[in-house]
Amino acid sequence: MAAALILALALAALPLPLAAEVPEVPFGAACGFGADFPISGGHFFTQTGSGDGGYPVRDDDAAKFWTAFQELGGIQVVGYPVSHRFVLHGFLVQAFQKMVLQWDPSKNGVNVANTMDVMNREGHDDWLESFRQVPRHAILPEDAGVPFSQIMENHLALLDVNPAIRDAYFAVPSWLTRLGLPIAYGDFGAMVAMRTQRAVLQQWLVDVPWARAGQVVFANSGDLAKEAGLFPVAATTPFDPHVVPPADADLVIVDAEMPQQGDAIGVRVQTAAGGVTLRWNGQPAPLVCRDGAWHAVLGTASTATTGPQALQVSVGERMVDISVELAERDFPSAEFHIPASHEDLLDDAVAQEEREFVATIVQRVNGGPLWTGPFQSPSSGRVTSPYGERRTLQPGSYMSVHEGVDYAAPTGAPIPAPNRGRVAFVGPLTIRGNTVILDHGFGVFTLFYHLHDFSVLQGQVVERGATVGLVGSTGRSTGPHIHWEMYVAGAAVDPVGWVEGPFYMLGDGESFVPAQLGESDPAAG
Repeated sequence: MAAALILALALAALPLPLAAEVPEVPFGAACGFGADFPISGGHFFTQTGSGDGGYPVRDDDAAKFWTAFQELGGIQVVGYPVSHRFVLHGFLVQAFQKMVLQWDPSKNGVNVANTMDVMNREGHDDWLESFRQVPRHAILPEDAGVPFSQIMENHLALLDVNPAIRDAYFAVPSWLTRLGLPIAYGDFGAMVAMRTQRAVLQQWLVDVPWARAGQVVFANSGDLAKEAGLFPVAATTPFDPHVVPPADADLVIVDAEMPQQGDAIGVRVQTAAGGVTLRWNGQPAPLVCRDGAWHAVLGTASTATTGPQALQVSVGERMVDISVELAERDFPSAEFHIPASHEDLLDDAVAQEEREFVATIVQRVNGGPLWTGPFQSPSSGRVTSPYGERRTLQPGSYMSVHEGVDYAAPTGAPIPAPNRGRVAFVGPLTIRGNTVILDHGFGVFTLFYHLHDFSVLQGQVVERGATVGLVGSTGRSTGPHIHWEMYVAGAAVDPVGWVEGPFYMLGDGESFVPAQLGESDPAAG
């Protein structure tokens, strides 16, 4: 018990973890409010949603409309989205105010659709001429039987009728790609217009609210097509991410179909509405808003009880109860012989007191995510002891669970931070030796034990890759190595699984709902 007394005195002398400063991800009761907000791979725009929501523009495996939108010039050139994605004449398209983008798999990019030509084929010329003062589509007899170079010359000659419109046409970067060929010219009294395959150029001869007399402006061809009914109603109906889905199965999505002991589990609540809470086996979990939805990451220890786990989500007065099946994981076992000089560190009272101290740090949620981008492993070296290893320590057949991953490394080698975080603790512990604990926000912590020396101060913010300490063999250790642990929501999870998982994206969250985790049952070791 003398060692336990030494530990108690050592812990009493160490500073308690500093509370995090103002979180990087702001506190908020709801997410995604405002004109627009970022989503995974793109942006959500509400300007054309008539107060009923809006439309996402994103990149994914099917198409990269967000990249194309930005490359073409963004809002100034393309306008705001006026539809979701939909299929038109066999192509995946998305309509914007000023043009319609068509995804072309053959070139892994977009084409600007011939919107005005499509409207002609769909029989909308009468409406365009009568209600929107757009000249009717015209076929040039001289195009018959000639090569495209001559057809192009024929149509560009139509611009000669109006030098101002001609100048505006050729002033557009990549004018053929963006506008297509001129098709027809019309005089509507107060305004003259040139119809092209993809746009309408108008020159107003009198002052109007949107143009001075003589000025050439572009009509919004995407808006014209939408107003004419060219697009399906479902595609143009805005989506409001703050509306709660009516079906429970659509409200809560659990990422893992069959999670195992030691896994971090992602949960997505499919609404941006306020008043969302989440509990995992009765314990509240923090939530972060991203992609117009609320997200949580739940931790399961290697010693967690298998079978049904209780997930409870509430949105306002609505409550959804889900049973998540946690599967057993096959962990290896090993036997270690502790040198006689370290046998006093096999005292269970010492181990329990130190576990409780670490728990006071890793069960906190000190704000939203601080990390940016993917987490990195602190070593590319050989794994000498995997996560979850069941250990027998001799002498005395003392049972222990290895809650981290050990990597072979020489004394004095630098240990890089897996990601941006704040130093929650730095100092010596009896069993863990010289220890650094990084708080990455959102209840996510990484821990490094047995260090030879420290490279950080408590409360310091470190960036991904910064050295937090040097490899050593202090505490209950039989040789120099990197010991890396990771806690999520108070549970020691497999850190390798976190690096390979998608949770890094939550570092781009907009706002978060905090939760103070309750007491957990830390695994032994």
